[in-house]
Amino acid sequence: MVRFWYVAFNNRLLLTLQSIRMSIFQTYRKIRPNHWLTLWVFWTLMAAMVSSQLYFNSIKNGLDPSWTNLFLVQLPISYLWLLTSPSILHLVNRYPFSLEKWWRSVIIYLAFGTFLLFALSNLTLVYMFSVYGYIDLSATNFEEYSPYFFSRFANDLLIFIFIVSITVIIRSYTLRKSNELSLALMKLKNDQLKNQLTQSQLQALKLQLNPHFLFNTLNTISSLTLVGEKDNSIEVTTKLGDFLRRTLDYEDHQLVTLNKELEFFDLYLDIESSRFKDLKLERTIDPSILSEQVPNLILQPLIENAIKYGIAKSKQARLIELKIKELDGMIKINLFNEGPKLADTQKGTGLSNVENRLQKLYPDKYFFEMKNDDQRKGVTSTIHIPVSSN
Repeated sequence: MVRFWYVAFNNRLLLTLQSIRMSIFQTYRKIRPNHWLTLWVFWTLMAAMVSSQLYFNSIKNGLDPSWTNLFLVQLPISYLWLLTSPSILHLVNRYPFSLEKWWRSVIIYLAFGTFLLFALSNLTLVYMFSVYGYIDLSATNFEEYSPYFFSRFANDLLIFIFIVSITVIIRSYTLRKSNELSLALMKLKNDQLKNQLTQSQLQALKLQLNPHFLFNTLNTISSLTLVGEKDNSIEVTTKLGDFLRRTLDYEDHQLVTLNKELEFFDLYLDIESSRFKDLKLERTIDPSILSEQVPNLILQPLIENAIKYGIAKSKQARLIELKIKELDGMIKINLFNEGPKLADTQKGTGLSNVENRLQKLYPDKYFFEMKNDDQRKGVTSTIHIPVSSN
C-alpha cells in the first residue's frame, strides 16, 4: 500500500512538473520587450547593491577592491536570475497561493524550487570558481565541494523566497484592484441601465416630448362624454390610468416577464383603439416563452412608432401584427404595421433608446432592425435577444 501511494505521488509530481515546464515555455514566448526591460533594470540594480555590499565588506577587512570589477563579476549571476524570474512568476500565477489549499502551493513551490535552485547554485559555483579559483573543480570531491554548495543553496533559497513572496503580494494586490474595478464597472453598468430605464419610463409618460397621444386620448374621452357614451368614456379613462400606473410599477426592474410586457402593450393598444376604431391586431405568441425575461418597456416605443408613423398617416392602414417566438436560443420579436415607408428621420429618441438598452443588456448578442416591407406595404420592426436561461 505504501509503495502504491509512493508511486502515485511520484507520477503526480512528474506530471505536474511536466505541465509546469510546458507552460513555462509558452510564458517565455509571450513575454513582451517592456517586461524584459523591467526585469533587466531590477536585476542590474540588484547586482549593483550586492557589489556595493561586497565592496564595503572588503574595505572593512583591509582590502582595496575595485567596485567596477565586483559589479562586472556579479552581473552574470544576476542575469541568470533574470532569465529564471519569468518561470517563478509563471509558477505563482499558475498555482496561486490560497489559504484553502496552501499545502498544494507549498508542495509545488518546494518541488520546483528544489529543482531550480539545485541547477542555479551549481551553475553559480562553477562560474565563481572559474573567476576566483577557490577550488579546482577537476580535482575536488563531495566533502570539499558540499560546504560551498549548501552555503550557496541557502543564499539562493532566500532569493527564491523573496521573489515568490513579492510575486504573491503583487498578485494579491492586482487581483484586489481588479475585483474593485470589476465591481465599479458593474455598478456603473447598473447605473447606466437604470438611467436608460428611467429614460424609457419618461418616454412612456411623456411620449418623448410628444403630447399627441395624451392629448388625443383626453380628447377621445371628452368626445365620448359629449355624445353620451359615458361607459366608454369611463373605460378609456381607466385604461389611461392603468397605462400610466404601469410605467411606475416596475421602475426598479430592468427585466420583466414577456407576459407582463404584453400587458403593457395591450393597454397602450386598447387606448389607441378608441381613436382608430378599425384598428386590427393579429398576434402570434409562443406560450412557452411567456415567463422568459425581456427588457422592461421594450415594446412600447415600437408600437408607438407603428401608430404614429403608420396607422395615423394612412387611411388605408389598419393592421398591426405582432409575432414572438423562440428559435435557436433567441427570443424573436417582429412587429409589422401597415402604412407609409420608413423615413430616414423616423428613428428618433425612443428607438435609439431601445438600441442603447439592448446594447447594454446584451452586448453584441442582440439584433435590432426596422425596414420597409414593400410587398405588404408597411414597416417591420425586429428584435432578437437571448433567452434568459442561456
